[in-house]
Amino acid sequence: MKYAIPTLALLLFVACGTGPESTSTDQEKDGGKAAEMVGRIHTMEDTLFAKNTFDIRGASALLDVYRSFAKEFPTDTMAPEYLFRGAGVAKALGRPNETLTLYDRIIKDYPAWRRIPDTYYLKAFTLDNDLRQKGEAQKAYEEVISRFPDHRFARDARAMIDNLGLTDEELIQKFERMNADSAKASATAHQ
Repeated sequence: MKYAIPTLALLLFVACGTGPESTSTDQEKDGGKAAEMVGRIHTMEDTLFAKNTFDIRGASALLDVYRSFAKEFPTDTMAPEYLFRGAGVAKALGRPNETLTLYDRIIKDYPAWRRIPDTYYLKAFTLDNDLRQKGEAQKAYEEVISRFPDHRFARDARAMIDNLGLTDEELIQKFERMNADSAKASATAHQ
């Protein structure tokens, strides 16, 4: 049971990142090596997700293959996707510094990638929840808000900033008050 949470997190980060596979010219120029690596990645993902327990060794190997793909084929359309999935795997493995390194690499090397707002937000979230670096987390959340003011993560970043200084007990009390206020408003509206 202790591996259920990391497995769930791994599935969430990797599965949410699935999309169209690579179509870049890297695969056309390399004699099929990129396509071979993509096939290997798919096999490794399928094997890892088919297990009932979290396979640390398999997850570590998959993370290495994700990184290798991005290193060997940096212009491939799947390179930032695999780095993003790798960050999710690193998070599931309990390696927050490695997670940040992968997010920073995506931000630096793929600033126009379609999921760059997600990357900025998850970087802030990692600083906040995994590393407990509240000052750095606040700066990162503020960057999400300034770079992507209309994105759904900007709203979430504002809420996270509002809660940064609260203890777990204070957060529980805050949410209990919010629920009570919401229930009162709902009851008043139905009268």
